[in-house]
Amino acid sequence: MSDKKGAAKGGKVNKKSQWARWSRTLHWTSSALGLVSLLFFSITGITLNHPEWFKADRHTETATLTLEAEAFERWQSASESTQLQQLLSVINDEFGLGVPRQIDRDEVEWFFDYPRPGGVASVVFDVESGEIFYESTSDGAVSLINDLHKGRHSGFAWKLFIDVAALLGIFMSITGIFLLVVYAGKRTSTWPLVGLGLVIPLALYLWLVP
Repeated sequence: MSDKKGAAKGGKVNKKSQWARWSRTLHWTSSALGLVSLLFFSITGITLNHPEWFKADRHTETATLTLEAEAFERWQSASESTQLQQLLSVINDEFGLGVPRQIDRDEVEWFFDYPRPGGVASVVFDVESGEIFYESTSDGAVSLINDLHKGRHSGFAWKLFIDVAALLGIFMSITGIFLLVVYAGKRTSTWPLVGLGLVIPLALYLWLVP
């Protein structure tokens, strides 16, 4: 009878040890992968929360170019869709702006808007003269990392990165909780500290947030 109890107890111990081993492995793996991302989003959380600490370092660049006479004639005789593709090709080759977020056209000017993290670029094309006016404004490094934190004007790939970083953070938390469960018996302060981590933000929200 005692042998059966010992075997059952040994099985529980082995299973617990296996869970602890898997949790440690998964926790350090996800922590290693997500460490830099966690650091980045923690720092930018502070910069976003305290914009008054940082001065905007605005810098503007401008440039002007004119389509060659032959190219401008070809552009004038092309269909509207071809005109648009030709202009986008010229703008991208010259300034490397990629795909505009917004295009406004009338009989006098075509306006191309290129918002991006930490700044904005715009291009105005004069339909009558064939001139292209380029302006790029950057608000500095802090504005850049703040926009990257929010995924503002950052494109699909960066938004996907934010999702992956968030999932890694969730995974770190879950595997961390598993480890707390496994070792809580050896550290009596574990659950009081976890409870405190829950109560403090909840109390701040309920009592001090307007």
